[in-house]
Amino acid sequence: MATVEFSRLFEPINIGGMPIKNRIVMPPIGTNYAEDGGAIGQRAIDYYEARARGGVGLIIVEGSAPSMQSTMPHQASLGDDKLIPGWRKLTAAIHKYDARVAIQIMHSTMEHRDRKIVQVAPSPVVVPARFTGRPGSPPVELTGEEIGERVVWFASAARRAREAGFDGVEVHGAHQYLVAAFLSSATNRRQDRYGGPIKNKARFVVEILHSIRQEAGPDFPVWVRLNGREWGVEDGITIEETREVIPLLVEAGAQAIHVSGYGAGRFITTAPIADTPGALVPLAEEVKKVTDVPVIGVGRLDFELGEEFLEAGKADLIAIGRRLMTEPCLTRKMSERRFDEVRPCIGCMECIERLLFAQWGEGVICVVNPMLGRENECRIEPAAEAKNVVVVGGGPAGLQAAIVAAHRGHRVTLFERELKLGGRLNIAARPPFKGDILPWIDYLTRETARAGVAVRLSTAADPETVVATNPDAVVIATGSIPAMPDIPGTDRPLVVMAEDVLSGKAETGQEVVIIGGGMVGCETGHYLAAQGNTVTILELLPRMANDMFYMTRRRLMDALRSHGVTMLTGVTCEEISEDGVSAITTEADRVSTGADTVVIATGYRPDERLYRALEGRVSELYCIGDSAEPRRIMEAVREGHRTGLTL
Repeated sequence: MATVEFSRLFEPINIGGMPIKNRIVMPPIGTNYAEDGGAIGQRAIDYYEARARGGVGLIIVEGSAPSMQSTMPHQASLGDDKLIPGWRKLTAAIHKYDARVAIQIMHSTMEHRDRKIVQVAPSPVVVPARFTGRPGSPPVELTGEEIGERVVWFASAARRAREAGFDGVEVHGAHQYLVAAFLSSATNRRQDRYGGPIKNKARFVVEILHSIRQEAGPDFPVWVRLNGREWGVEDGITIEETREVIPLLVEAGAQAIHVSGYGAGRFITTAPIADTPGALVPLAEEVKKVTDVPVIGVGRLDFELGEEFLEAGKADLIAIGRRLMTEPCLTRKMSERRFDEVRPCIGCMECIERLLFAQWGEGVICVVNPMLGRENECRIEPAAEAKNVVVVGGGPAGLQAAIVAAHRGHRVTLFERELKLGGRLNIAARPPFKGDILPWIDYLTRETARAGVAVRLSTAADPETVVATNPDAVVIATGSIPAMPDIPGTDRPLVVMAEDVLSGKAETGQEVVIIGGGMVGCETGHYLAAQGNTVTILELLPRMANDMFYMTRRRLMDALRSHGVTMLTGVTCEEISEDGVSAITTEADRVSTGADTVVIATGYRPDERLYRALEGRVSELYCIGDSAEPRRIMEAVREGHRTGLTL
């Protein structure tokens, strides 16, 4: 990386009449940070301002509804003039840093009708849900008159965007939202002027572009984001059809093309974006062959890939999304060659999955950046009084607490019993799909040193060791202990723990039975099966990996099936013998599985022994992360950051 100059990325460029200082684009990413009725508030302003301060050339604000009728809960909206003042505050905040800001106008396909939320579409075609892959109900087919109304919605929204100080607008024509649904044969079966040949399917977006030109003015930059092609759905739009659509869009006034992918159904796991950085850029390259307007490439891109694609002429601007959520100062740090200070994205997909399937009210989160969406309340400020702080445990919770506390001016000593920092992250990084955790461990290690934390490795701190440092505050982040199930035979030599298998401390035979089919058990199964082992997973619950979100779970299940892993649910293990496991199903059927090795993956319990031993012996005592309650990485990082601010 040190030899890369990124000269192309930092060249200026124009979209229409809009000059942009560099070719780095923050693409529209849904946050659910909007307030009631689609209003923009301080939380969203702080979020976008941080990325502008970090040096991005163009920010495209998340997909915002064109009408109050299509504004969903927590979605930003351009559907009413009364919302304009709030948007003016956001554009003013971004313009302070010489960044350009556009806004994406997006009709999600959902509308309020007769006090209900219904899905509308060009045709009443049932397709699998975007992220779960489950079949839905038939949508309501729009009439010709209703299509015209929605064209007006887009144009009025663009006019409001201009009045609010935006530099341009992007029409969302990708990802199977309403405009994309018209473009795809998978969802558009109409026989009227909006269906049939691709030219007719493109009529809706062409009319939107013409109307925006009339309403917002011919000098107001406008462009379209669209699918280069769709994966995982029969009759999805092809790159050949997209090449036919592009000239129609440019003729109608589109001054750039933002090329994404996907479509209906299982697109998140069937499209290459799931695992392959840059896999969507060939679509942008194809689009560039048929147009002279700037083309924006996207798809798990970083600065190295971005520079490569620009140099090769495959795109004109590079959209970097999740990496900017993880590291708001990415652009500035890369331009200043502060590569080691860049917080890496670990590709966990939880930013998307928690937004869609967890608590809507919280909005988008980042596992490794606890300040995302909380830029103001989580700001690191100098402490009023410097303290002598001891942190025990070098996992994600302890490291985050130590780094924040040291940056605030405290004198921090961290004890870690292993030879390296990272705690159980070093084990979590071993299964397939999880290797992106390793650069994050390296980053945390560097940040610990940069903050001035005194690290004592290979030191298992006991109460006397901690007290001897004369601490003002102690943070216990000792993690958790594997929970052993109450099954006869767990003391047999063939029984090992899942984390010992992943860490390399325990070897397995060819035939492996894993007791516990949660995330840890299934990932361990994938790890072993990928090495050629024959694996059977036994799970008490009726569903494997029930503690995972839809997209990553489905990817893992597909991988386990492809490796021939046997997965049995609704199974209670009764005994581990010398050569296998006996169990019983919910239907009272007996199951016997032979095994050379039995792997236990039945969860964890908090390791609070040191915390209990120190209660009453130090004036300020905290217990965080898995040592308080075993959960996921995000909770550990957040608790560490919050504790560092509290000290």
